[in-house]
Amino acid sequence: MKLLKSVLLFLILSQSWISSASTITLTNTKTSPNYLSGDVDKFIVTEANSHGISYNRLKNFNITRPLLMLDHNSLPGITPKNQLKTIVIHADTISLNSSLSFVSGDISANIIFIVSSTNGSISCTSCSFTGYPRITLAASTNSTGLSSSMSSVGNLTNTSGGKVSLNNLSAPDAVSIETHARTISTAGNIQSVFRAQKQGSNHVVSDSGLIGVNGGFSFFTGPLTVNYNNHEVVDADETVSSVNSFSGNIHGAGIAIVSARPITITKGTKLSTQSDLMASGHVGDDFFVPTGNIDIVTTSKKSNHGKVTNAGTLLSDTGANILSGEHFENTGMIASHNSEISIKGTLKNTGYIEVAGNLEVGSKILDNRRALNATSLKVYAEDAIFNHLGGRILGNVVTLDTSYFINGSRQEVAPSIAKKSDLTIQSDLSDAADYGIYNSNGYNTPSSAVSELSAHISASELSINAAQVENINPYYRVRRSVEIWDDKVELNYAKSRRVSITAQNSINIYASKYLLNSSSILGLDNPGTFTINTPVMQNERYRVDTKGYIFARKEQNSTEEKHITHGTELETHVDALSPMAILYSFGRFDYSPLTSTSSTVFNNLMSFMQIHGRSNFYNTNFASIAIVASSETNAGTSVKCIVTGCGNDNYQDNYTQTTFTSFLDDVDGLSSEILVETQVKVEDFLQKSIDDYIEAYTKKEQDAFVNAGNLLTTKFGKMFFYNSRVDKYDHGDILVITIYKCRLLLDGEDFYDKRCFPSDHSAGVTNIAAEAAKDGIVPGTEQTDAQIKEMIAIYQGNFNGAGSVQQRFYHNPSEPDLRTVNGYWGNSFPNSRYDIAQNSSGNIEITFRYYNRFFHDLARTQFVTDVVSYNPSHLHSKTVLYSTFKNAKPKTPVIRDIGYNQNTGAVTFSWSPVLVPNTTYEIDSSLGSATSTGLNRTFSKRSDGKIRYRVRACTQYNGNKLCGSYSANKTKTVDYVGGGNGGGGGGGPIEPPPCEGCSIHTLPIQSSASLGSNEQGGNLK
Repeated sequence: MKLLKSVLLFLILSQSWISSASTITLTNTKTSPNYLSGDVDKFIVTEANSHGISYNRLKNFNITRPLLMLDHNSLPGITPKNQLKTIVIHADTISLNSSLSFVSGDISANIIFIVSSTNGSISCTSCSFTGYPRITLAASTNSTGLSSSMSSVGNLTNTSGGKVSLNNLSAPDAVSIETHARTISTAGNIQSVFRAQKQGSNHVVSDSGLIGVNGGFSFFTGPLTVNYNNHEVVDADETVSSVNSFSGNIHGAGIAIVSARPITITKGTKLSTQSDLMASGHVGDDFFVPTGNIDIVTTSKKSNHGKVTNAGTLLSDTGANILSGEHFENTGMIASHNSEISIKGTLKNTGYIEVAGNLEVGSKILDNRRALNATSLKVYAEDAIFNHLGGRILGNVVTLDTSYFINGSRQEVAPSIAKKSDLTIQSDLSDAADYGIYNSNGYNTPSSAVSELSAHISASELSINAAQVENINPYYRVRRSVEIWDDKVELNYAKSRRVSITAQNSINIYASKYLLNSSSILGLDNPGTFTINTPVMQNERYRVDTKGYIFARKEQNSTEEKHITHGTELETHVDALSPMAILYSFGRFDYSPLTSTSSTVFNNLMSFMQIHGRSNFYNTNFASIAIVASSETNAGTSVKCIVTGCGNDNYQDNYTQTTFTSFLDDVDGLSSEILVETQVKVEDFLQKSIDDYIEAYTKKEQDAFVNAGNLLTTKFGKMFFYNSRVDKYDHGDILVITIYKCRLLLDGEDFYDKRCFPSDHSAGVTNIAAEAAKDGIVPGTEQTDAQIKEMIAIYQGNFNGAGSVQQRFYHNPSEPDLRTVNGYWGNSFPNSRYDIAQNSSGNIEITFRYYNRFFHDLARTQFVTDVVSYNPSHLHSKTVLYSTFKNAKPKTPVIRDIGYNQNTGAVTFSWSPVLVPNTTYEIDSSLGSATSTGLNRTFSKRSDGKIRYRVRACTQYNGNKLCGSYSANKTKTVDYVGGGNGGGGGGGPIEPPPCEGCSIHTLPIQSSASLGSNEQGGNLK
């Protein structure tokens, strides 16, 4: 055996075995590795030093056929000294055109390919890697030097002419694949993907099955210095303005691009972290769990040095994040669960940004011209928000905060994208004049108008905070000399409706300078609250050119009402006209100035305003102005077309009768003492809640400080003190308590006698108030607010069930495919979810609001997006008698057949789901009793006879168990074939959704019969 090992060692080390299949040129140093070419090429790395690093210095490392790398310690006759951890391949040129595998028993090793010359390059064409947890390709120098005695890699600095080219790369078992170079090019499929099939509770790698991702890709491009150990950017220069473009398909467990130069994701490129499975792994002794995020970061703030452009497709099941020191332009598609876009310049979106969860945007300017959709959308733009030229903003909760805000366009041309000065708004009308912002700002008809001028914002809960808020549709018709307009003008229906801001549950607009609704739609579609705070509100037509008409003005404020008319000439005509502005609310309408001591003006000029709910005006001077020239009163046609829609291409606008102001519920005088009183009460309650919270929190901290052996005061002053403030954010007010804890200084420590250390504690003001009020009984009911909210979820949950829907999914943005998704109907609820009122019969009613959503899982934690003919952001409402509502219990499950295995004696009881919160099921049977969270339960009966069972559903209410009624008993007579006798109970596996083998699935609407209820659980509205 000893002779055999000696011969093998001689053959491996003999230079005569080197062939030209792959070109690996060795140096003559003592640290040279050894290369063996034969049926399978082998590369024996140098012995690892005491730090676990094998340094291999080569002239050329060009691989053209599969190569096995071997650990020096694995050679026959070698006594291992140091465990190999990292392989360094340092060469003048590196070209990888085949597979590389590390084979050394249970040992795995990281590998670094590095070229350190100024213009060094690394290419990888159809290369693959196996057995390397961490793979690094670097056209860089390192801070610690490259040698056989190197103790670490240190910092990697990209060389000025270095380049790494990747064209088809596969590393299915790698945890991290990193690329460092001044220029990085990508093409083909670059992936860390594997296939796996489920076996029991585990998954096993196979040639087919589910798609899994294992490793993350990191790209460091431009003049960067990066710490090898932790990926922190140590230094970044602002010297390169040329663009680094990424192409191909990159698919891994995470993708990060960090750049000190502009970045472009080219058209047709796809970056994806989507998968069915995500694997974890180890790099050395560190456990690695991939984030699943796509992160693109540019470090430069210098003009033309840090822009990010996406013309491709970014897909992530978790997050897609863009951080840029300059601008970001999206012409492609971004689809993710969550997303953060934080840039110093302008975000221009002419593509699709679709986020299933939370999307947060921070920029100087937002320029949206296409789709910006998220369940929760928060935008803060320092200077301006433009939603125009085809822009669509859609979400459940949408918050927009900026200085200048416009939905639509001031003119029929593409504007310069910059913060705008105030418009001149004409608040009064006089005879023989031209009106609207088109005239008051001196606009002219452009020689070439933009064809796409639509702009729409829709949400369940919408908040807009800006100095100037403008909702403008620049559509008008000019009368030709051959036309005669006798009180009516034919306008284009689609163009009249192309600009809108609407919400389903609430609208809050704070405009510190003015709010302008010009020939556009601004409305609340359901019962809720519409709140406006501004010094000036104008609801007007964009353009009206007239001569000689009489204008009637009706003014109202808290103390008086005035009627004013302006004179006329003999000749009267209209030469140009825009559609009326539309302002409506199907809920409560609150209008007030910015402060309680200021006043506000509200003008409705030749336009439409209708409030269905209660109206509250505080310190408001309200004016409604119209043209008076006709005895006709049938003004409803044009109003109906604009508000509720009609099938006409064109419609007639009776401009002499379309100033329409209507209040269909109580109006508090246009100056509401009740509103002021209510507001004062609310403010007093909030302040008391805040004061009590501060007192309780600081008392707790002070007691802990004293109990730790500290003094509250010394001769040097207080040793414990605090201050507090309330910060205002777009998502609500935040209370911040800063506590200072001091200690005495030791001799010689400083010139002062004590040192105090501050710490901040923050809490939402709304949460503080809710906590303070949670134990109080809601007026008109027998329950607290928390109990009512619990009961709403239980009551509405009884109308849900299992089902199937059709879902759109995208291989590319323009070609959606459809697939059937099974799951469960469930609910989620807005913050202000209910109202209590007394009906005309004197009975108390509760009206609550909810979102009807379709979920993947029985626990209803992940709802399905892109469902055909269904909007998960549509807010439903339901009104029921409180006497019926207050005693709601989980409905009774529908029993299915009893399953019995004659050979094993296994008995399976199953039932339909009851989708109330935290559902459990109690089984009472002839074989015993049990509790289950699933939809079946397994017992055993190894004898002939009759089996009986019944089941009921339970939930939690007010900290206690709340159960519904038991189902009727289900019985079955069984014949046991396998022999034996006895009985007993045991737990069975939870049935996978959605109840395999049952007939409850329908598409696309869940029928009431299937749900065992009188209401449809899957009504797609």
